[in-house]
Amino acid sequence: MALPLSLKQAIDAFNRGDYFAASELFETAGGGADESIRELVGALHRIAAGLHLRFARGGRQAAINLLSHAMMSLEELRPAHAGIDIERLYNELAAFTDEIRSSPSEYEAGALRHRTRLFVERRRAPKVILLD
Repeated sequence: MALPLSLKQAIDAFNRGDYFAASELFETAGGGADESIRELVGALHRIAAGLHLRFARGGRQAAINLLSHAMMSLEELRPAHAGIDIERLYNELAAFTDEIRSSPSEYEAGALRHRTRLFVERRRAPKVILLD
């Protein structure tokens, strides 16, 4: 199944780290998505929103909640769906979410340490990998 252009554009924004734009693009793509990929698009939307909250606002618990909810949806779609390596995305997301869970809050770590941690986390953020 070929991915719609709107979904490819959302994935491109996501992989560039533009999570706010990706979230909006996934939301738009989800509205007109075929039933077979609607659950996937919803999960990708939640991941993008969670990563935006984490990196742009420093949010911890809201990001964990969104990412965990997305993982529940992705679990049913493994190992691959619609040409996307779901297994890899799921595993990266699980590791990333565990890393956030183990991190101190901004108030526990101090603002500078928290910003430094977010910088490092951004480098480890999951990517959406398309299969050949």
